[in-house]
Amino acid sequence: MSKNAGLTLTNRIFGKWMGLAAYFDRFFAMRQSEYFRRLKQLIGAKINTVCINDNALSAYDMEIFEAYGNVVDAYRMVIAHHLNGVQNLTTPEIRNIWDGIYALIMSRLMQDENDEGIDDFSINPILAEKREIVAQSIISAADCIDEILTEYKSGKNWGIMRQNGLSQLLVADEIISFAELENLINDMTEDLKLFASKPLYNAYLQTVETALGNLNNLEQRKAAAGYNNLLKEEIEILRQIIVVQGMALDKAIWKNETTPEEAAFLGEVLAILREVYQKEGQALNRINKAFMEAAARNRENMGRIVMDVEDFDDFASSLDEAEPCSNLPIVYENFKTSYIEKYTPLKEYLQNLFVDDKKAYESKLAAKAMYFAKKSIWQSSQMVHECTACFAAIIEHYEDSKEHFATTEENGIIKGVVETIFIKIDALKDASVAFDEETAALIEEFNASTVGDTQTDFIQNALKYAFDGLINLSRDEKRGAQAVKAIIDSFLTSESAGNTQKVWGDREAKLAKKVINFKRDGLFFELSTFEEIMHYSVSRLRESLDLHVLEFVVEIDKQYKNIEDILTKYDIEKIAPKPHEPFNAKEHEVLMAEKNDDFKKGEIIKTMNSGYRHNDVVIVRANVIAAR
Repeated sequence: MSKNAGLTLTNRIFGKWMGLAAYFDRFFAMRQSEYFRRLKQLIGAKINTVCINDNALSAYDMEIFEAYGNVVDAYRMVIAHHLNGVQNLTTPEIRNIWDGIYALIMSRLMQDENDEGIDDFSINPILAEKREIVAQSIISAADCIDEILTEYKSGKNWGIMRQNGLSQLLVADEIISFAELENLINDMTEDLKLFASKPLYNAYLQTVETALGNLNNLEQRKAAAGYNNLLKEEIEILRQIIVVQGMALDKAIWKNETTPEEAAFLGEVLAILREVYQKEGQALNRINKAFMEAAARNRENMGRIVMDVEDFDDFASSLDEAEPCSNLPIVYENFKTSYIEKYTPLKEYLQNLFVDDKKAYESKLAAKAMYFAKKSIWQSSQMVHECTACFAAIIEHYEDSKEHFATTEENGIIKGVVETIFIKIDALKDASVAFDEETAALIEEFNASTVGDTQTDFIQNALKYAFDGLINLSRDEKRGAQAVKAIIDSFLTSESAGNTQKVWGDREAKLAKKVINFKRDGLFFELSTFEEIMHYSVSRLRESLDLHVLEFVVEIDKQYKNIEDILTKYDIEKIAPKPHEPFNAKEHEVLMAEKNDDFKKGEIIKTMNSGYRHNDVVIVRANVIAAR
């Protein structure tokens, strides 16, 4: 590198740095806009909280619609009850009374559903109406905040803050630190808050007043009023049924004018109607009381609904919750990245000197590590796939005899076994999907050099080290090229260059740990609990006298053996100590210690769940009961 080239490099470094002034200008403008977005979120949340807590009508949003829905559900239960048992009504007088009740309920149900078109009572139109009122209020408040920001940016404060920021940022020989950048943003935020607090408070009060006024206004809450009226109608219909036809039916039952079947049928349906009438009638009284209180509150305050809203000092203090830049560490890193990208010649010089050689060395490490990594991952996934196929075979056998099993005494046990195996299949599928995604990301790391591009630690450290040396050079350095070369040579022998072999070792260790965790927490856990099924459920099925049940047990035993063969094929060894074997803490885990005269202290009495090892590495310890 010539003398002139060295001087050009140094000049370009400082020149590009000074060129960041325009970037800083945009940077602070973005921070202001971001802060006001956070103010919108904060004030919107405060408005929403006040609207929920300080109004009367919306407190019963759920109850009005739920009460109405409960009545409709009761109607549907009555209809279902009718279809299931109306044939039991053989007494003409009783049948005539009941037909009248049924016809009335059917007509109400059809009218309600035709008028409202509601099939899904999980969607609450009253709640949706309230949310729309609140949402519109929050949008209105956001528009006010935007106007306040526009007013601030047109004033002199913005120009003063910009100049102060640039004077601190564009220092001739250093990059601004994280703490200094944080201070600048905090200063800017404090100035904005001082300017905007009062206008924001006024906008907040006005919005809350309007929102609460609309929420407590019966004319605005058309859905609430409408469903309240519908509920009133249904409660009155229920009252008429219970007082007139219900009493007549009760009298007939009391005088033994009905058959036992008729009495049972009528007793159940009248209980449904009385229960919903009593419960939802009480709800209606509470709701109507709330409606009257809300209406009275509107009249008494003449539209002024804001009663207990925080005062200005509390409001201004709460604005501190809106962080000026919650992702400042990321913002700062982007700032540094933008700065470093100005130094393309320096980056190319670093790469030409040692990056290519280091990448070539790493590619040799990668080829060997990649082979073993992919093999380990494939074997783990294939083992899970094959074991899942065994579980699926059990399910398939069950499906073929499911109708017969339903008639057996062991049906409850069989269904429990099958449901547990279904859960295991789903759990293994989910674990496999997550494992594939996580290991794919780790494999991707094997394809990435520790040198990489400007986003990697290696290049970041190299550029920082070089810059730390360059900024100490004089602007009129006469041997600039030699000075730069000395800085880079020094970096290659420093700790900042990193340890390549350690990086690769860490990558392999991360992948190996992920594979072990997948086996332990995924496959081996499911296999361990499958053993519990064999011990506690399948063993009970072996006592059956039913041929189909015994064939089902044979199928389970077959798949249990297949799973053991699969584990053997992949060099997985079961750890299942026999009675009287000594306890080994590396391979065994004590679930319970018992006093047993037939066993010496420390001997294993029984194995509850097998453990597993692979290549002499214990992945899961066996659960045992040991003698004490």
